[in-house]
Amino acid sequence: MKKNNFFFCSLFIILSLALILNLASCKNVSLKSGETQTQKTSSGVISLLDSLGVGDVPSYPGAVYDEELRDALGEFKNQLKIPDDYSSVMYTVYTANDTTSNVIEHYNSVLEELKWKKSLDLTSSEGGFMVWEKASNRDTVISYIIVTGKIQYGNRNEVVLLTGLIIPDDKIGGDKNTETTKEGSEIGPGNIYFTNPTTPAGQGLLKTKSLDMGIKEWSLWLQEGSKIKGTNNVTLVEDPTFMKIVEFFRESEEPGDGGAAGIYQALDTDLSKFSSIKIWLVGKVLKEKGGNIANVNPSSFPEGAVQVRIKYLTEDNKEKEWYHSFFYSNIIYYDKLNCSLVTKEKWFWYISPNLLELNEKPAKITEIRVYGFGWAFIGDVADVNIIAN
Repeated sequence: MKKNNFFFCSLFIILSLALILNLASCKNVSLKSGETQTQKTSSGVISLLDSLGVGDVPSYPGAVYDEELRDALGEFKNQLKIPDDYSSVMYTVYTANDTTSNVIEHYNSVLEELKWKKSLDLTSSEGGFMVWEKASNRDTVISYIIVTGKIQYGNRNEVVLLTGLIIPDDKIGGDKNTETTKEGSEIGPGNIYFTNPTTPAGQGLLKTKSLDMGIKEWSLWLQEGSKIKGTNNVTLVEDPTFMKIVEFFRESEEPGDGGAAGIYQALDTDLSKFSSIKIWLVGKVLKEKGGNIANVNPSSFPEGAVQVRIKYLTEDNKEKEWYHSFFYSNIIYYDKLNCSLVTKEKWFWYISPNLLELNEKPAKITEIRVYGFGWAFIGDVADVNIIAN
């Protein structure tokens, strides 16, 4: 009897150990899918998509995550068919090592099998853009985005695959990263459009002529570099869309040495009779180079090829500033309050939030400045104004 008990106890221990080892080996299975989705399971940590209850999406067979192309996405993104509404999505970049048709066919098959529903299909034999949707476990709908196409960057010609996610705010917990302590967060960044939304209704407070009539009524801001002067220019150039536009230009033989090129007006504009003050700007970024593009380092002066800055006095006569900057580089952790992602070499229309809703609201505007700042840049502005209601 004792032998039987010993036998069954030994068998139970052996089977238990086998089960534990098997579970441990399962936990070590991983799924490579670029920078943002690295492991399906690892030490009990599940992927982002799994945590949302939609299930992970396997990486494309043979695709290779490409850090160089990820960093340079802003330089070639306009070669891909990405709709304007999805231009600000942060994408992970792979070289597909396959044809665009095979990439599209693969995801049509795999995502249908995983019960995703296609909501947008802009594909052709040359590549294209797809959006797939699936309900999460948080009463929201997750969008999984596939972009594929042929691109040229430097001396590279590649078929690339971009994947992106749109995850709406959690309706249960809400957005907890509100940045409420940051000045200006109470009004937000404003709105970017890539088709003309028409000038906001209201009274334009600038008394100068429109920019296509020239900039003689504006003062020039041409700040040279601290080491080498460089070349800083503000010129009026012809444009097929807007007839004439203002272009800000800087180049320098000294890398890492910033300078400015822009225009400004001194103002003495009383705002007491208005309930809304918004900045309207039409611009385009052609080239940007600097160490603080999109204000990634708030301790330095923000850099960008197109920026607008308002100086004002509060009701208790404090001097304050508000600004907004525009960029195209693939910068993930940028200052979303004061900077907006646009598409390289494409016109955008910007309408700011109501500046009178700032906690320390303007009582009098003393200056408007439109400019580029950085190591090297080319930025265009077709129109700018202060719209009051």
